Formats: sequence, structure tokens, C-alpha cells
Amino acid sequence: MYETTRLAIALRMARAACQWTQQEMADRLGVTKSVITRNEKPDMAMRADTLVRLVYVMREEKVEIDVFSTLDCVRLYAEGEMLDAMAMRVARAALNISQQSFADQVGLTKPLVTRGERPDHKMQEPRFFTMADSLRNQGIKIDYVPIVSDLTVTIQRHAVELIEARSGSSALPGEPTQELIPTSFADKLSGKTYKKHEVKDKV
Repeated sequence: MYETTRLAIALRMARAACQWTQQEMADRLGVTKSVITRNEKPDMAMRADTLVRLVYVMREEKVEIDVFSTLDCVRLYAEGEMLDAMAMRVARAALNISQQSFADQVGLTKPLVTRGERPDHKMQEPRFFTMADSLRNQGIKIDYVPIVSDLTVTIQRHAVELIEARSGSSALPGEPTQELIPTSFADKLSGKTYKKHEVKDKV
């Protein structure tokens, strides 16, 4: 289930980066809202065509989602303004927790998190560094360079595994347990054969 957890994290991060609802994300990917809901759960495999559309749609928003270059992490790259707010939203989306739980984990208050996630709010540097240091200890690395408006958020392998361990099985009755996923992005573009990824329910 590790690989499906990575893809679920990537989808949640992408949606948080753009501040889209599940319906808005579904509209842009050309799928139904239920597809997004299922794919944001760690034990539901994402279809290859949905994953490829996600990559291209995010590029239009100046956001890059990287799940192909390595199996050891999930990375999000972004350019633009007020990226500190995006960093907070993306990190919380990766962890899939409430604002209060996030505040408790990073040593802030819930009101600070609520304000900090707004794109029109500039977080004070000491608070941003407090958050970043705490997240780094949990396996989430934030590299933010305000001068060049560049942000990278990396969810490292042990963080993915912790997120996976916290997540109970969320497979819906009657849902397929197999999907086709690309062996690599290059294979998807070249039309090569895909391997099957089986989603096993927890017992």
C-alpha cells in the first residue's frame, strides 16, 4: 500500500497548493468528485491516465508534482507569491489532519494555522521556522526561498510510512481492488505496458 499512499499524498498536496475543492479538482481532471475522494485515500490506487492529467494540470498552475523520479518520497515544487501559506497548506494536506492537530504537532496555535494558510497572510519568519523545524523532524522538508519565489516540499519515505500507518483501510464495498499504474512516466508517454498494482484491504 506504500505506493498508493504516495499517490494519495501527492493528490492531496496538489489540491491544497491550488486551494481547490474536490469538485474543482475533479472538474479540471475530467473525472467525478467520487474519483478524487477515493484517490485521496491511501489504499485506493490511482489510474494512470488520472495521474498523468494531474501532472499536466498542475504544471498549468506552476506546480510540479514529482512521484516518478524516486520511490523514496513525494515532492512538490511551486513558484509564485505567498508560498509560505502554500507550504503550510501542503504539509497539512500531506499529513491529512485537522488544523488543530497540525497546530499541536508544529508548536503553533490553531488561529495561527488558520491565518497562516490564507494566501493573503504573511507568516512571521520565527513562526515559519518553528513549523519547518518541527515538520523536518517528522520527515517533511520545506525549502522556501522568498527572494526567488521558489518552494519545494518533500515528504520523505519514513513520513509516508507514518502517514500510511495512521490510515485505516478506507476501501469502499464493491470497489475494484486492482488498477493499472505506469511503471514510470516515460513508459506512460511511450505507451509501454503497465504493471498491475493490487490494493489489499487490511483485515
